[in-house]
Amino acid sequence: MKDYLYAIITGRAAGVVPFFLRGLLTPLSHIYAVALKMRGWLYDCGFLRQKQLPCTVISVGNIVAGGTGKTPAVIWIAKYLQSEGFQVGVLLRGYGRDAPHSVAVVSDGKQILTGSTESGDEAGMIARKLPGVPIVVGGDRYAAGLEVLQFWGHTNGVVILDDGFQRRQLARDLDIVTIDGIQPFGTSKLLPAGTLREPKTALRRADLLLLTRMDLATEPINLEQLVDGKQIFESCHQPTRLYQLSNGEACALDLLKGQRILAVCGIGNPEAFAGTLRQLEPKAVELLAFPDHHRYSPADIDEIRTTAREVEADSVVTTEKDSQKLEALAATTSLQAETVQFFVLGIELQILTDIETLKERLQQVAAEAKSES
Repeated sequence: MKDYLYAIITGRAAGVVPFFLRGLLTPLSHIYAVALKMRGWLYDCGFLRQKQLPCTVISVGNIVAGGTGKTPAVIWIAKYLQSEGFQVGVLLRGYGRDAPHSVAVVSDGKQILTGSTESGDEAGMIARKLPGVPIVVGGDRYAAGLEVLQFWGHTNGVVILDDGFQRRQLARDLDIVTIDGIQPFGTSKLLPAGTLREPKTALRRADLLLLTRMDLATEPINLEQLVDGKQIFESCHQPTRLYQLSNGEACALDLLKGQRILAVCGIGNPEAFAGTLRQLEPKAVELLAFPDHHRYSPADIDEIRTTAREVEADSVVTTEKDSQKLEALAATTSLQAETVQFFVLGIELQILTDIETLKERLQQVAAEAKSES
């Protein structure tokens, strides 16, 4: 039901019934807007109080439901601060896991302790990319943060909230909002009739903005009237590695050059993934998109296999986020027995503008909180 609703509000579901349902959802968006305004007022006036962790807290979030590049930004920030000598931890909600309200340690900084069903879609991927960084999931970010502090044994580190902009229960020292260069404001309508989680004016609450996928953007993004002189940085998602789904064996990125590719993903912005693949100069890219956070089934594998044959694909390529769920099915459904090869494309955030200014801002926030503790 949730997948069908998402298809309706994004316009992917066409026809009379989706059109009628979008009309019915519009009044609910007005009610949602009033609730958001009231909640924000309660926080601004102090009636709702924020909890304060005794360490630096950096939030990375967005105002649009779906993929805006938050997770690559979290990984980039964590790696940078780690390289500067700060201890880092990451807190996530753990979307899609079996026990969404409990707190679970995905990684203690030494080893990964949970599977994808216990950790959710992004947490396991982040843990793989950030050795030495504790990763904790939980609806209560304050409780999750206390778990990280136990691993450190001190309060001089930096906790990064993945998808934290709307989680105002936890105070933060820096609020970063990511905006997708391809679809800056999604459908431009509030949930549930659209994909905006908050009105555009909520960007004034941010400390800085990070525009993502700017290499794929076709139109300029005018934010000056919304953000009132706040710092804005541009970035892209740079392909960095290609490896086989079955065994993790690394391959050269230029292997995809001149090939017919079937791009398979269950992410918030599937067109962006296809756009990234086109930068590798394939002969053609066909897209098979599943709903965001999709849990793949054997029937889905059959659909992937059938589609690959229909489009005469030389290779099937998926995202690192999807690979964790697909690789578990690969062995049982004989994916690798097919003539077409199955690959995973790894990407990393690349800052395109004023990278030194961004680094200085991150260091300043981390160092100030450290000196106060």
